[in-house]
Amino acid sequence: MLVGLLSASVILVTASVAWADDAPAIPHHETRDDAIKRANLQGRNCRSPTGPSDAFESVQVETSDIRLYEQFFEAVLQAPVVQRADHPRADSLRGYCYRGLLIVVRQDLRTPRPTGWVQINFMVSDVAALQCELESAYRASSVYQLSDQDRAKIVRFRLKPDVMRGDRQMIRLEVAGPEGFMIGFDQDK
Repeated sequence: MLVGLLSASVILVTASVAWADDAPAIPHHETRDDAIKRANLQGRNCRSPTGPSDAFESVQVETSDIRLYEQFFEAVLQAPVVQRADHPRADSLRGYCYRGLLIVVRQDLRTPRPTGWVQINFMVSDVAALQCELESAYRASSVYQLSDQDRAKIVRFRLKPDVMRGDRQMIRLEVAGPEGFMIGFDQDK
């Protein structure tokens, strides 16, 4: 059972990520490290405070359709792009700095793989304010103009007012993204 779950979900913690020298969203001369520094200066710390040899660097997610993730991260979550690389006939990479975590999305163009189940969780102090912020950005985005069926492939919101986490009761906001990817936000009750 566990092997089946592991093979259905592909999450890679990666220590080396391609450079983003040629991204339209990133100035041509700027490297991925420069883009991360820029994000850090804008108050979006996307690098662990510990030394590079023992720091958690990023999460990499595989997808069969990178465009869905671009809409999810860029239009709905409004996460800054810190990496953009397209290798013709090989793969495409997008790196996003979201709440201090570098999330890299990769589509293998030769053998596209759907994401499977991936869940990233954050503790927040005010789920209601975050829900309002995210849903407002969603309603103002190009994603909101799509058909219900197409929107559902990109993002879905669900508030759970009574979720148990160990011995604590939480309010939980789930923001489901493409292909089984989800970001959860928990607030202590």
